Amino acid sequence: MYSIDDLKTFVAIAEAEGVTAGARRVGISPATASHRLGKLEAALQLTLFHRNSRALKLSDEGQIFFERTEAILADLAQAERDAGSGGAELRGFVRATMSPWVLSRFILPRLPEFQRAHPHLRIEFLAVDRFVSLSAEGQDCGVRVGTLSDSALVARKLCENDRIICAAPGFLSRHGTPTTWQDALDLPWICLPWQTRLSFADAKGKRQDATVQARVLVSNSDTLTEAVTQGVGLSIKSRLAVQAELNSGALVEVAPGSLWQAEAPIWFVYPPEGRAASKTELFGRFVSGCFN
Repeated sequence: MYSIDDLKTFVAIAEAEGVTAGARRVGISPATASHRLGKLEAALQLTLFHRNSRALKLSDEGQIFFERTEAILADLAQAERDAGSGGAELRGFVRATMSPWVLSRFILPRLPEFQRAHPHLRIEFLAVDRFVSLSAEGQDCGVRVGTLSDSALVARKLCENDRIICAAPGFLSRHGTPTTWQDALDLPWICLPWQTRLSFADAKGKRQDATVQARVLVSNSDTLTEAVTQGVGLSIKSRLAVQAELNSGALVEVAPGSLWQAEAPIWFVYPPEGRAASKTELFGRFVSGCFN
């Protein structure tokens, strides 16, 4: 006979189209995942996948079983949440990754309130500006900024946002205020390491790529905000990351509308199996409230 874990493993393998990738999603070894799949196929007396050297593809029978199983697991997870809504306090860990500025400006100010409501729940933040694979680095969920690439993650939009060029008034008084992106290229910049090659929109709305004069590089978005506020150079920032500085006049937007595809919405993301994790869902609701 097969178990709920066997069904969850089957769904993960089907969504990832591979045993190894599916195993990562449910936190088990590929050998264990392969064993569970074999046990399930033997119990059902069905071939659930067509196998080749590159990937697994659901058979016709496997597709039918996948669609029904996915719905059943979702209903079971909801039933568990409903039954436990008035029960014991949630315990354990939630591991979340996000950019330092998202953590410092939006999450931390409201975290004490969340802690008081859930004193037995511990949160581990991985605050980095690089891309983090949730499965590879053991994260339950994350907050991402910008256009999302196609992936198997579930994504919930938190709010709109865009990227801007900005500088401190003191810097502009020394170097002059550029009115176009071409003028801005002649001035010193401070950037994250991957921001030195930028895309701009020309007068006809076409994309133009250019390399900026990055006199200083920093690896942390909060440090970048501090440096641009101190007048070190021009910088690219998410508007929401420096909204307070823009409001106070500590920073000024430069050459508005110059960046190509400047939209950078904020998203809460988690793996599909995270739907069954009450802790992830609870934390996701808290994060959504931080942006409202």
